Amino acid sequence: VLSIFIPTTHGTGSEVTKWGTVWNTAEKKKYSISHQDLYPSIAILDANLMSSLPLDISIITTMDALSHSFESIWNKNANQTSIDYAVESICMILRNIESLKQNPSKLETRKILLKASNLAGLAFSNTKTAAAHSISYPLTINYGIPHGIASSLALLPLLRINMTAIEEELDLIRKKLELNDIYDLENLIRIIPDTLQKFNLESWGVNKDHLGELVEQSFTKGRMDNNIVNLSERDVYNILQSIY
Repeated sequence: VLSIFIPTTHGTGSEVTKWGTVWNTAEKKKYSISHQDLYPSIAILDANLMSSLPLDISIITTMDALSHSFESIWNKNANQTSIDYAVESICMILRNIESLKQNPSKLETRKILLKASNLAGLAFSNTKTAAAHSISYPLTINYGIPHGIASSLALLPLLRINMTAIEEELDLIRKKLELNDIYDLENLIRIIPDTLQKFNLESWGVNKDHLGELVEQSFTKGRMDNNIVNLSERDVYNILQSIY
């Protein structure tokens, strides 16, 4: 059956993957579907479809693409193809996110971010996602945190945990972006959500006493175990504390 996929955000990259997601909010469960037939026959990227996308949603979905890219790098399933896609996507996003904030109607910026999202989709179609997404699922299902926020809240702590295992890739990103060190990269990531009103667990109504329960729900098989560094429950608890 011929299928034509046309994304309307620059975030999911699902127009080039074989995965889909079903959220059962009543039972508080998230299901993933996977099948070769979910790959499209044709994917059409038209940035004009994002011209009316509100800025907050634009930023949130772009952060999802950024998370896809980093998750494809700090991943046990990473290969040179996925890494190349992910590195290029990260650089495109970090070079253009401020332009999006300053002028959301600029079509050229939308085109670049749409391409970056597509590259991120190609990257994680090779690898699946990892710890950041695994941690995100209970945040979305229990507290309604939008996926792009939930999947990127843990990016900075995971970057610190994983950095020694991906030094070569991080050095390449640093050079492409003409950054002095890893701290400059962290700062670029840190300021992305600065226009969003809520970007920590407390602001989304998470009770600090419930972090232990979230830890137990954060270990999704086929996601958490993809992380290039094996994480313990204590590691995840510390991550949740750091983003509280």
